[in-house]
Amino acid sequence: MDQIIKGSEAFELFRYVRGFATGNKEKSSASLPDEFHVVDEKRECFANLTKIKLEESDEPNESTNLITWEDFDISDHPKNWSRPLKVYVTICVCLLTIATYMGASIITPGLDEIKKSMHVGNVTAMLGLSLFIVGYSVGPLFFAPLTEVPQIGRQKVYLVTLVIYICLQIPTALCSGIGALLPLRFLAGFFGSPALATGGATITDMWDSKYAQYFVTAWSLCAFSGPALGPLFGSIMVVAKSWRWQFWFLMMLSAAVFILFFLFVPETSASNILHRKANRLRKLTNNSHLQTPDELQFSKLNPSKLLMEIFLRPIILSINEPIVLSLNLYLGLVYSLMYLWFEAFPIVYTELYHFTLIESGLTYLGILIGTLLPTPFYFYYLHKVLIPKLTNNSGRIVPEEVLRVSFPAAFFFPVCLFWFGWTAQRPINCFSSLVSTLFYAAGSFLIFQTCYQYLASSYPNYIASVYAGNNLCRSLMASSFPLFARAMFKNTGPSYAPVGWGCTILGIISCIMFPIPFVLYKYGLRLRLRSSYATN
Repeated sequence: MDQIIKGSEAFELFRYVRGFATGNKEKSSASLPDEFHVVDEKRECFANLTKIKLEESDEPNESTNLITWEDFDISDHPKNWSRPLKVYVTICVCLLTIATYMGASIITPGLDEIKKSMHVGNVTAMLGLSLFIVGYSVGPLFFAPLTEVPQIGRQKVYLVTLVIYICLQIPTALCSGIGALLPLRFLAGFFGSPALATGGATITDMWDSKYAQYFVTAWSLCAFSGPALGPLFGSIMVVAKSWRWQFWFLMMLSAAVFILFFLFVPETSASNILHRKANRLRKLTNNSHLQTPDELQFSKLNPSKLLMEIFLRPIILSINEPIVLSLNLYLGLVYSLMYLWFEAFPIVYTELYHFTLIESGLTYLGILIGTLLPTPFYFYYLHKVLIPKLTNNSGRIVPEEVLRVSFPAAFFFPVCLFWFGWTAQRPINCFSSLVSTLFYAAGSFLIFQTCYQYLASSYPNYIASVYAGNNLCRSLMASSFPLFARAMFKNTGPSYAPVGWGCTILGIISCIMFPIPFVLYKYGLRLRLRSSYATN
């Protein structure tokens, strides 16, 4: 508990305010904290060297002023935290991910009320969902690099953006016109994006590669759960109060997560933790030339090169690399269909089967259950196949090997679209179409896990840029699907099977993309050999 409290941003803020209030008086009487006490000859030499350098010269010297984790208590490094603490922080990150991801889909049960109160059509109202998705597709390009800066770390980005995200829910709940609602939804998605972009990095900050695979997979489950839970809680709010209470609920949920993170979640970025320790040591020793390796590296960064890394490289990789381009389109289709259900489900279960609003919200839980079904099998694959290979080969495997897991999932993906489209009709029990969504979700989850692992193995030196480009591409695709979905279903489907032909069109597109994992499995090595970015 002591490590949780002292590592939190609340304690860091308290320490800063106390130091600012006491000023020079505290500084003159300050003594080294426990982690800086001289406990052996090495520490004593380091302390003496610091004082000597201060007396001899004011010029920085990288070799003698460089401080690392060896100079501090190594148990404070996130990789050396106790296992219960790591699990606790992982759960907190999962809660943050669910709370922000729910923000996209929670609006869907209230769209009919929004259309009536604001006098707009279906496409305009649906922009409230689409613009949120656009927001969190752009946000990671700005926020993800900030979390790597030693002076900033993960927690500051989480907390500052979360405060803005919470505050944005207030005008969203109170607004009376669509002109105010839509920009607010975009901004909410933009400032809610750090959890989606950096959650996996926070987990890998703590866990070794052997265990990180399991916990990143668990975090991915939460990323799938958020959009599935949003319509359920949104429908409850609409029935109990009004569409405005969807955003009041989102504000209260996010505020609870903020309090948890501010008071009881420690920083996980090792470079930021070391920066904090070095900063206190600089003040206590009056040696401003002390630097950590990451501080030194960032001080030498070329701003133009940094902008290239952040904005241009993800786009260049997405366009010029056949592996990245094909998987961006494939994962974009898989991801887009998740948001297409937010138009298909009301047509099928509310209009065709006459479900109540809350009952219709419950149907989305099929997606949540579907993502849970293959998880034990995927964990078994990690335990018996992938992790032993990584361990026995110094962390390297043939990237194409991981694609095998996606083969059955790639088969189920188009099948489920035909299944859902033509069993969602009145004479057939609604459970048939609901079961199809279970298999769709299971297949989608496996496709995402294996394709992301394949990208990470193929482009280990540029993984941040590859993931950023993939997130931008699939999110922009997903934001467009809800806008044309209802028109497509209404204009193509017969009255007895309203989504039949629409799902058939999407099923045919899925069949066209079906060979992508198989083609990459066979020809991926050749493509990587021709690439200047991929590992060979």
